[in-house]
Amino acid sequence: MITREEMLGALGTSATAQVVERFRGLAFIAPELLQRLADQALTEEWGRSNFALEKYLAVHIPWAIEQGAFSTSEDQIFFSAGHLQTRYGTPLYLVFERNDGPFDQLLYCKYAGTNPSAPNFPSPPEIPAVPEINKGSEIVMLHDHILGDNADRVPFLRDTPPVAQMCAISGAIQWSLNSNLEISYYYFGTMSFLAPLYLQSRENITEAPDLIAPVQVNRDNLVVRTVLTPHMPYANARVAVERHDKLPAWMLSAWNAHSTELSDTQVENPEQAQ
Repeated sequence: MITREEMLGALGTSATAQVVERFRGLAFIAPELLQRLADQALTEEWGRSNFALEKYLAVHIPWAIEQGAFSTSEDQIFFSAGHLQTRYGTPLYLVFERNDGPFDQLLYCKYAGTNPSAPNFPSPPEIPAVPEINKGSEIVMLHDHILGDNADRVPFLRDTPPVAQMCAISGAIQWSLNSNLEISYYYFGTMSFLAPLYLQSRENITEAPDLIAPVQVNRDNLVVRTVLTPHMPYANARVAVERHDKLPAWMLSAWNAHSTELSDTQVENPEQAQ
């Protein structure tokens, strides 16, 4: 029987931005099974080679292992495929067996679908909550030239001093928080949030913001590591919601427009792959 301790040992630390690489150290899922899962699930865009789907599983299955949200038989282990369901609301499952074949991983995926031969059907893992946000906390930028390569998206700020850029971004983050526009976001093993940055107009918040800031929640402050274009952090936000349509419509539109252009590296670590 495959034990929880074996699986956790094969996964290693959760403190990494390379979640797919981490998951691939535990388990192998053949591309055709990923495609079968994508075909059966409620229709959504998963990018090139379904990499965003693999990333989704690479977060949710480790959560399930950590939370004990799986079931076992003598030689198989059963997981819910996160919170994925068919268009009729039927949960989707993955079945793994110990790898005795040509792969390096501990497990390989034997089945993906709605009707595994499981003694007990597992529940999906709980999605961790974002730490409580103190909306009056100091907002700290990790470096002076926070706009970086994205300065062209806000040309009126491009030639302003770095202090003015940081003040504009800080103000836009505070406005988003006061307007309850923050979006849950998973990065480097922890939950944080994305703040849409409306830097030119706030007349219509259903439209895409100029930029998005990933924000880390600390006890005494909020830390901004970088700013991103609206489509870049989609995969990290997708893992943090039960259904893709719980994300803002502008984020879905931005992702759908750019998903097939993005490399696996850009989807895997949006904060480093600009």
